[in-house]
Amino acid sequence: MPKYRFTTVDGDTLDISPDWLEFPDDQAAICEAQRALADMAKESLPDGPHRDMRVAVEVVGGEVIYQASLEFNGESGSDMRAKAGGATLAHGNGKLN
Repeated sequence: MPKYRFTTVDGDTLDISPDWLEFPDDQAAICEAQRALADMAKESLPDGPHRDMRVAVEVVGGEVIYQASLEFNGESGSDMRAKAGGATLAHGNGKLN
């Protein structure tokens, strides 16, 4: 079975797995990477207004066969108004007024 290694970034923490994991094929390793990224989001949120999470899958030999990222940005109403120069969100239609 092919061997794969995962590299993750959770906020500011880079983690390069020292372990090579066996999966039946590239697609199985990719599915596991996607689950890992979702788990990172579940475990680390909420943790402030911004979070950047990434995962990469490397096959033995050094080739990166997959990478994915999730970016979380949260803003309070006052943050949005300040950013929009005083504009407000119209109730119900999601448009700036």
